[in-house]
Amino acid sequence: MAQELRERYKKMGWQHQLGNMASTLARIANNAPLAEHDETVKLCLREAACFIEWLSPTAPPELLLEFAAMQRELLAWRQIWPLDAARGLLALQARHQSDRVLQIAGFYELQATAQQAHAPDAAAPL
Repeated sequence: MAQELRERYKKMGWQHQLGNMASTLARIANNAPLAEHDETVKLCLREAACFIEWLSPTAPPELLLEFAAMQRELLAWRQIWPLDAARGLLALQARHQSDRVLQIAGFYELQATAQQAHAPDAAAPL
């Protein structure tokens, strides 16, 4: 199964790979506060770390250190999970990582541009 996931992931374009990684990080953020989802969180932590490993060969060099740090952090969380006192912290950190990955992929820029196109002009008289 892991090999099949890897092959499918590696065939995706850069933005699609990052979108999948952001989605996995968001699942961690959503499930970390709930003890009944501890196994899901642990699996998602491993999946996100694998995604980083698989995208590294095609990642822009200026992002490699950031992705490596993110991967180390995810694997450290995986080793100590579940940790009841840190559920909120993992959820917050995973949400921030998800947002950062979406920003790297360019999804936030696209969203901001679309919102600006539909927003009323602040300088226009009422």
